[in-house]
Amino acid sequence: MHTCNEQLAEFLSMTARSLSQLSEAVTTFSFEMMASEDPAVRIASRRMVSRVSQIQSTFEHQLRLVGALSGVEHAAGGSVFEVELQPSPEVEPSTGYDR
Repeated sequence: MHTCNEQLAEFLSMTARSLSQLSEAVTTFSFEMMASEDPAVRIASRRMVSRVSQIQSTFEHQLRLVGALSGVEHAAGGSVFEVELQPSPEVEPSTGYDR
């Protein structure tokens, strides 16, 4: 039978995975939006990446505190990095090769 701490640790682990997956999805979508021709969309996507990074940092801090209280260590989630994408060389649509 699971103890209360083990159940809490399992629940937090599942929650951490879910939140990490959600953070990754929102970040990926935000990076895709950075390729938009609309400057307002690019600005909004940069802000979203920054906000997700702050949320993830706060969540990791909360996990450390809960780990200290429960005596069970939790793996830290991923970090969000901003990457500037450069346009790729033009590709011939029919062949998929560079022109």
